[in-house]
Formats: sequence, C-alpha cells, structure tokens
Amino acid sequence: MIELINVRKVFNAGNPSEFSAINTVNMHIAENKITVLKGPSGSGKTTLLSIVGCMSRPTAGRVKLNEREITSLPERFLTEIRRKTFGFIFQQPNLIKGISVLDNVMLPAYPLGEKRSHLKSKALHGLAELDLSHKASSKIEWLSGGEAQRVSIVRALINNPSIIIADEPTAHLDTKLSYRFMEIVEKFKADGKTVIITSHDPLVYDSAMVDCVVNLRDGKIEDAPP
Repeated sequence: MIELINVRKVFNAGNPSEFSAINTVNMHIAENKITVLKGPSGSGKTTLLSIVGCMSRPTAGRVKLNEREITSLPERFLTEIRRKTFGFIFQQPNLIKGISVLDNVMLPAYPLGEKRSHLKSKALHGLAELDLSHKASSKIEWLSGGEAQRVSIVRALINNPSIIIADEPTAHLDTKLSYRFMEIVEKFKADGKTVIITSHDPLVYDSAMVDCVVNLRDGKIEDAPP
C-alpha cells in the first residue's frame, strides 16, 4: 500500500547544522495491517511518519501510495491526499479551545463541502462510538486528558480515511486509557483500515494485535520486518 524507496531526509542541508534524520530507508507498509515504528527519541520515527503521511517531502528517494508515485506531486494534490486518505492522531490532541467538541470534530471535513446536517450526524455517531455523546456541546477546556484524546480520534475519522497515523498516541495516557486506545486500534483494523503508529511504549509494540514492528535507530531500520 505504501512503499518507501531509498528515502532520505536532511535538515539544514549545506549548513554547519546539517542533520540527516532519515538515512536511505526502504520499507513497505501493508494494507489493513497495524505497523509500529519503534525506536528511542531521535531515531527518526516522527520524521518518517511525516513523510509517510505526506506532511513533509523526502530530501531524496521516492514514496508510493497504492503504486502511485506521490513524491513530486504539487502541494495542492498532496493536501487533497492528506485530507481524503489519512487520519492523524498526535501526542497532544491539538484541539481548538473556545469551541465545542462537536465543532472540533467536524472542522477537518468542512473543506470537502459536505452538507452540515450529514456531517453533524456523522460526528455525533463517532462521538457515541467512543462514549462521548454527553460531551458534544462541551468546550474543549472542560475535558479530561483521556476525553480530549478520544475526541481527537473521532476527529481523525471524520473523513473516513483508509489510513490512520498515530504519533506516540499513548505518551500522555495512563495504563487504563492506553489499553482502551489499543482496543480502538483493533477496531480500526476490523473496519479495514491501515494503522501506522510510532511508539516506544511496550504496551503498544508488544501488543498481540500488531502485525509488524519496524525498529529504527539513527534514522535507519535496524532489522527488516518479518
């Protein structure tokens, strides 16, 4: 589904502070599987994830999505791919304060021009799936950390993406909520979605539901996935 071919990512190229975050990575991410990118801080996990999710471009190499080469596409096309293909869950929920939970969930779908009534129905259904119906009209600042994380998951799903990308999603969750998150991930897979997670949390990468663990260190894959 996603293929990386000789991918490199260099920051501050040509300067004394030049830093190579990703070093000639070749990787295939299978459809409808859960893949975890594992490694210590500074290993290149988040940088690699941003390239996979079309949030940044590689300095060298190619990225293919469903056998289509997307590395050199203009930004407007990449924006469209991000919006329709990927759902993003970050360490911090990155929700907008001052507006309701429901409005936060619907926000990523507005550019697609969907009728508000239909969009609202989808958002309310998603909130109900994660036991958040009673919080729909609440302001973001009234939520607990676990509730905010669940709202960010509903928001990530509002455009029905085929690929879910999660960057250290359990970093700020306690053990109970981390297990709850992994239950949600299992449901993603059951619904036919592809899930890519960065994590150095053994609760995540040791989970029986994970199909593939890719070990990263110093921007390189340490060993090939099975």
